[in-house]
Amino acid sequence: MGHWALLPGWVSATLLLALAALPAALAANSSGRWWGIVNVASSTNLLTDSKSLQLVLEPSLQLLSRKQRRLIRQNPGILHSVSGGLQSAVRECKWQFRNRRWNCPTASGPHLFGKIVNRGCRETAFIFAITSAGVTHSVARSCSEGSIESCTCDYRRRGPGGPDWHWGGCSDNIDFGRLFGREFVDSGEKGRDLRFLMNLHNNEAGRTTVFSEMRQECKCHGMSGSCTVRTCWMRLPTLRAVGDVLRDRFDGASRVLYGNRGNNRASRAELLRLEPEDPAHKPPSPHDLVYFEKSPNF
Repeated sequence: MGHWALLPGWVSATLLLALAALPAALAANSSGRWWGIVNVASSTNLLTDSKSLQLVLEPSLQLLSRKQRRLIRQNPGILHSVSGGLQSAVRECKWQFRNRRWNCPTASGPHLFGKIVNRGCRETAFIFAITSAGVTHSVARSCSEGSIESCTCDYRRRGPGGPDWHWGGCSDNIDFGRLFGREFVDSGEKGRDLRFLMNLHNNEAGRTTVFSEMRQECKCHGMSGSCTVRTCWMRLPTLRAVGDVLRDRFDGASRVLYGNRGNNRASRAELLRLEPEDPAHKPPSPHDLVYFEKSPNF
């Protein structure tokens, strides 16, 4: 029973009914539908027990798929982290495009970014990348802060790292953040069309950017402040640094189409891949943003 045993009977029953009775239409998540939980972090519709276990009584959580709700239940404390990461991603999107014709407008309700997410343009690519990055970044940081019960600091780096330094301290848990982000964010994508591949690629590009921008931090030890030896750990970049990189990749995004290997024996998985629209261009890397149609006139 775990934490559920700590709850009053009526609360447990209410929770289970609320989660089980969600209509199938709501559970069948569409692209970006989970963005509707953006305000959960500031919601007053969450009950907590003595161990600050967050309970799913917020109506906007009906926007989540069954798998996404299960991931939240399995990781107490992660709900606010996901919502907070999404809020940070929205702020970053608005900052990066504050001086452009499309300035990342948002609206209240389940359709946070509006109809642009139904397109396959550069702006859509950036939205998926920065929101995915925001979740990974927030969850990884929350692990090291002790806000999520199912993860901690990344303690795998231990021992000597060089002649005058060694691994120690509390590294941000980027691996947990990436894994959870992939399971949670990507599960909102359904289908096997070009838009599906584009969204998954850009989700991963956001997570990969957070990972690639990780930096080593160190603290000196020694008599009178001398840096005889250093203890070092891995620290997350700021989300601003991630946003700067993704905006540059927005400007250099690759226009893609379905790959065709021309091999009838190729498996379905092998056929589901992206190739540059211009054969003279290199295939998009995991870091690149991709799109397949021109941006509308904003």
